[in-house]
Amino acid sequence: MSTLTQQRAAAVRDTVAQVRALLGQDTAPGLAQAQCAAACLQALAGQTALWDSRDFPIGEDKRWQAYALHEDADGAYAMYAVAMHPGHAQPPHDHTTWALIAGVRGAERNSLYRRPHAAGPAPLGHLADITVAAGGALALGPTDIHAIEVLGPGDALHLHLYGRGFAHLQDRRIFDPLTSESRAFPPIQNVS
Repeated sequence: MSTLTQQRAAAVRDTVAQVRALLGQDTAPGLAQAQCAAACLQALAGQTALWDSRDFPIGEDKRWQAYALHEDADGAYAMYAVAMHPGHAQPPHDHTTWALIAGVRGAERNSLYRRPHAAGPAPLGHLADITVAAGGALALGPTDIHAIEVLGPGDALHLHLYGRGFAHLQDRRIFDPLTSESRAFPPIQNVS
């Protein structure tokens, strides 16, 4: 194992320990807790020497690739480095767990939504667009809905930390922005 790999692994462990101290087993942390946790992930993302793009390649036939950095034995506290080409996008979706995103490089526009209060089909309510780039971070709760799009010109690398790992997120939903109707979010397979 290279020195850089060891340094990155130690920094990831330290960050997970900091976030765990803030959030514990809380499945729906409050805003202040989540913002403090996001700041921990943001500090890790800011250690740019740990995140050489050669360590996180995107396959020629792919728009993005996730790399597992940490996950507890029970699936909790799962951290990923997600490398993405410009134009990669995901439709509005939830996570069913808290989620933290911090930018290492590149820019990802997060469009935040709320579900309508009226019964029956109705458009999602657009709340805001927040671009997460180097030095930025975003915290999302289990029921928060967001869509993403990677902005150019270059590739992006972001750190994602979830209360539960991808393999444990069986109830995620994708939402139609015009009707707010939802369908199952397919399990994420693109993880190395």
